[in-house]
Amino acid sequence: MQAFVEPLFVNIAIIFSFTHLLNMFFPLHPGVIPSYKNQIVFGLISGAGALVCMLFPIETLKDSFFDLRNVPIMIVTLYVGWLPGAICSIIVAIARLAVGGELAWLGIVLISLAYVVCLIYHGFFDEDKRRWVSAIYIALVYTLFYMLFIHTYLDFLTIDFYLVYFSSFLIAFFSCIFLIERLVKINMQLKETVYLDKLAVAGQMAAAIAHEVRNPMTTIRGMIQFLGSTTTDAKLREHSPLLIEELDRTNKIITDYLSMVKPDVPKLETVPLEKVLRDVIALTAPYGAINNVEVTASPLGPYNVCIDEPKLKQGLINIIKNGIEAIEKGGTIHLYRYKVTKRSITIAIEDNGKGMTEEELEQIGLPFYTTKAKGTGLGMMVTYKLIQDMDGKLRYESVLNEGTRVLLTLQLCTKRNMVNGEEVG
Repeated sequence: MQAFVEPLFVNIAIIFSFTHLLNMFFPLHPGVIPSYKNQIVFGLISGAGALVCMLFPIETLKDSFFDLRNVPIMIVTLYVGWLPGAICSIIVAIARLAVGGELAWLGIVLISLAYVVCLIYHGFFDEDKRRWVSAIYIALVYTLFYMLFIHTYLDFLTIDFYLVYFSSFLIAFFSCIFLIERLVKINMQLKETVYLDKLAVAGQMAAAIAHEVRNPMTTIRGMIQFLGSTTTDAKLREHSPLLIEELDRTNKIITDYLSMVKPDVPKLETVPLEKVLRDVIALTAPYGAINNVEVTASPLGPYNVCIDEPKLKQGLINIIKNGIEAIEKGGTIHLYRYKVTKRSITIAIEDNGKGMTEEELEQIGLPFYTTKAKGTGLGMMVTYKLIQDMDGKLRYESVLNEGTRVLLTLQLCTKRNMVNGEEVG
């Protein structure tokens, strides 16, 4: 049995090492669809990991070669998609053919089986709420087929082999999924930490300049308004509204800064989420109609959330407004229930606009980052803060030229966490 355990233990260590290596160079984030270039890199690195596993096979089983090379194929196909999975499978298949032997064809069949099974169930695995259920189902299906094939064509395998090998296979598969999920959460926390650091810097700047800038601005605005209404100079009368508009826009930037950084404890209360969405759609639908965009929502159900209603409305209006402005030639924005747990509900705000690249997704919510010609980049920063103040979460998913989906998670009101509008722990 020791001859089985040692190489398989080395294989598991190799798979974990390559997972960490991949995360170092390409940090894993939920909802981010890699570019084709990055997908190729994912496939090559996964293929390299599988090849290293093949260097440490179980060597006491005649001319057969057993290792955990199929785990990288399954993981990369499930998490990234068909292209990196195909690249990894082709690399492993070529290597297996190069090794040779009478049973090379069986190795190719098992490689293909790993890829096809994961490709079929990739869509189910991609949904957060079904991930672990899908993973268990995929592992059972593949394991049963794997055992059927080798039991049919390799009659010299013992019970000890079946127990050790398939236990190691399942441990490697599920542990790798657990590791990736943990890395994704850690990356999200690091991203939030960086964001909060930048928010603190922006706050210090705002506190330092807001008061000093606003006073002379108010004086200048008043003088321009007075002169514009009394002067006989045609040019001054013509341009004074534009000057006032720009001063008001500058004042709004300062207001956004202050609302973003000032200490503000949200007043949480129990509110029907359906009602909030109806109000928000009523407020944003006219703006959408002007831009030839239809704003709609599916029924959410009788869910009460613990929120500061004005703040949530402001955040949702900002998100929908951004979606409307991202749709260039008319389209739709649809709100619907995405996921419900015992403690939270996630709603999706999905548009069919121009979408964003990976680089643009990484920059959302940072100070002064915007894709709009006249934007300041502070609107989404304010929105992130509003949602975070209510213990909510905001996540963006986007595909360039296809559209964007915003996932907003809010805490449900239960007897456990809310009594008469007050949090009780």
